[in-house]
This record gives sequence, structure tokens and C-alpha cells, in this order.
Amino acid sequence: MPKMPQAPRSSLLTPLAAQRLNPIFVDRWNDSFRLRTLTPAEVTPEIAEWLADPAIMEGLNAPRQAMGLDAFRAYVTSFDNLKRSVMAVRRREDDGAVGLIVLEVDLRHKLGSVHMVVGDPDNRGKRVSLEAMRLLCRMFFRERKLEKLTFQPLARNLSAIKACENAGLRLEGTLRGHRIDGATGERLDQLLYALSVEEYEERSAARVFGTYGGPGIKP
Repeated sequence: MPKMPQAPRSSLLTPLAAQRLNPIFVDRWNDSFRLRTLTPAEVTPEIAEWLADPAIMEGLNAPRQAMGLDAFRAYVTSFDNLKRSVMAVRRREDDGAVGLIVLEVDLRHKLGSVHMVVGDPDNRGKRVSLEAMRLLCRMFFRERKLEKLTFQPLARNLSAIKACENAGLRLEGTLRGHRIDGATGERLDQLLYALSVEEYEERSAARVFGTYGGPGIKP
């Protein structure tokens, strides 16, 4: 589950170094989908209701109470688009939003963790997660020059696990009883999937991923 807004923490970066770090606004696409930074103005009631969908919340083990439109827009405003980014997964043909990706980055260690939901029920099981992860990985490793990406789905979240495996992430470990089910109190296992930049480049060389485009990207 994407983390809720928190008070700013002290940074290891010096003030001078921090001034050189500007927000990064993502706009990348392939043949079928587009990954674009979500702005508060783009949050629709349908997007705000995704996190109240039982099918999504069961996989995330999160509360089932909707945030509401204004609260969700405030949530989107809290992202700095450098260390914490929220992006909408959209269909290329009509720009309709079908899912969300939250990326949290540790700049000092060049690490990133990703959370993903496919909110539109009609698009579940239709390669949305796989194609979105492919777009994210290329941007993450080749453009942002980061070195390791992790994804931590609950062991019962079979769709998220399949997306990890299809995108080439490897199972790095199992966190036994790491979460508590909000409805039953049962302790739940959480899996740790990961992909390093070396693994990404090795696997990319052996596969054809198709179109990758966006502002500033040569055909």
C-alpha cells in the first residue's frame, strides 16, 4: 500500500546538493500504455475510489474506506516527484487511466521500491502490470541511473507476484508473518522481489521490448 503523507524528514544531502535536485516528471509510452506523472487536477472520482475497491484492498491489506476526491488530490500534492513519485498508467488509444504506480527512491543508495494497483477492473489480467513495469524499469535504470528496484507484494497477492515474475524480478526473500491482516488479525507473509541494474541490462539484451517513447526520447 502506498504510504500516506508524512512530515518531511531530515536529508543526508547538503543544502547545495539539494538545490541541484529538481522534480522529475515522467511521460513515457510503449505500443499500448503510457506512464505519466499524476497531477492533482487529473485525479478523478473514479481514481479516488480505486483504493476503496475490495479486490485491490485485499491484495494490499489496506483500509477499505475511500479517501475522497479532495483528500486524494491532497495526497498527490504531497509527492515531490524526486524521492516520491506517483504515476498514472494510461491506455495509449484514449489516455484513460487504468492504474497507479508509486515509486519511492533512496537517492543515497540508488534504490527504489514500487507499489502498483490496476484500478480499472476491465483491464485486470490484460498485461497492464507487465507493460507498466517494463516502462518503469527502463526509465528507472537507464534514465534515472538508479541501481536496484524492489517490489514487496503480500504472498496472497497472486496478480502482483505474476507481474514481478513476468517483468524479470527475482524472489530475494520471504518476510514471514510480516504484516497483520486488518480484518482477521492473521499474520501475513510478504515477499521481496528485486531487480538490479546488471540483471536488467542482461535480460534486456536478450529480449525485444518494442516501442519506448516520450518527450526527449529519440525514435
